[in-house]
Amino acid sequence: MMKKLCFILICVGFISNAQVQHEDFNSKNIPDGWSATKSESGCTWEFGYTGALIGSGIQNPASFQSGGVIFSDTKCGDFKNNYLELISPTINLIEKRLVTAKIEITYNLQTFSGDGIFKVHVWDGKIWQSILTVSEDTNENNSGENQTRSLDVSQFINSNFKVRFSYDDQNSLTWGVGIDDYKLTGEKDSGIPGLENLAFSYYPNPIFNDKLTLHSNKNISVVNIYNAIGQRVVFEKPVSLDYKLDLQHLSSGTYVVQILIADQKGSFKIIKQ
Repeated sequence: MMKKLCFILICVGFISNAQVQHEDFNSKNIPDGWSATKSESGCTWEFGYTGALIGSGIQNPASFQSGGVIFSDTKCGDFKNNYLELISPTINLIEKRLVTAKIEITYNLQTFSGDGIFKVHVWDGKIWQSILTVSEDTNENNSGENQTRSLDVSQFINSNFKVRFSYDDQNSLTWGVGIDDYKLTGEKDSGIPGLENLAFSYYPNPIFNDKLTLHSNKNISVVNIYNAIGQRVVFEKPVSLDYKLDLQHLSSGTYVVQILIADQKGSFKIIKQ
């Protein structure tokens, strides 16, 4: 049994960095796959904007030199409740074999009398999850500098991932918001030896709490899990493309998962907190 376990421990996938989605909003047209709503006043986002951002300073106003997307509340006016959204294309992060995911955005919010809210949500497969709320100017000194934020979204990895930007002027007349750049990056499992052609992935990876999700483009036939001394502690036959394992009964420690898909077999290591 120990020889078998040593062999399994060798069969662990490697992880590499990957950029899976990027939009710079340089074009004058809405990017392919993106969707945008209009505000109550009928105004919407302006793409490929390269001018100074109104309200971001007099001596050194902010700008998106190569282009960005903005919503100018001052152009809409009328003290209507200007609320609008900008939504990215859907992307299957499970098929991409991402084990971690991070969003990086460069933006500029300019409020007036404390009014104006910029929010970022991500779709977790069932509902929108809030990951950022900004209700104050990008810079306190009105220097015109843009802000870049990096947001970990690993816990929201799913097969229908997307991001939503929204702006609400809170029924007031204020300046607006601009987005210069958006990136979705992460660490990619380069493949479990033996399962490379099956789009197999699992998450969380490698550290988990109680549940482990498996995915493949062919039915997963058998799942064996072994503890550190080679004892089999889990044996299941999912016969499914997607399968969630409830492992709350396992104690903290290192385990090896052995997967059988058709006649192909692969193994990887997991760590329970």
